[in-house]
Amino acid sequence: MKRSRMGMALASAGLLGFSTLTAAAPAFADYGKTAVYQVELSANISGQHGGGVWLWLELSNDGSVDYTGSDCGHGGLGAAPDAGSTTWTDVGGKLVIPNVVLNGLGDFHATVTVPDTLGHYTGTVGSFITLPGIPAYLGNSQLQVAP
Repeated sequence: MKRSRMGMALASAGLLGFSTLTAAAPAFADYGKTAVYQVELSANISGQHGGGVWLWLELSNDGSVDYTGSDCGHGGLGAAPDAGSTTWTDVGGKLVIPNVVLNGLGDFHATVTVPDTLGHYTGTVGSFITLPGIPAYLGNSQLQVAP
């Protein structure tokens, strides 16, 4: 009798878990009804004198952009947070996003320029973002342009 109750309890728990999984709504990200693109950018130079920029940008259909991320140089100060709002335009197959403020790089106003086609891209540190006094051919970048 004790085994039978234990078996029924385990079966009920398993069935409850299965029904909970099948009844759950699919996961999705909702960044607002006006979002047209999401851009995720990582631009890095390795080594003791390197640094990096890591950004997430949401581009809305009214030409506005909200962004957040961080940037740092490897001079021992650590990463600084970046966040703000700016604008974007589509120029010749490129999304151009000016005035992305990089606080760890002395409040530098960078321009992010990425393809207007959804996908994953790689390049050097200067392939998708302007950085102060840093040769564009150094380091590496990873970029995702998503809906």
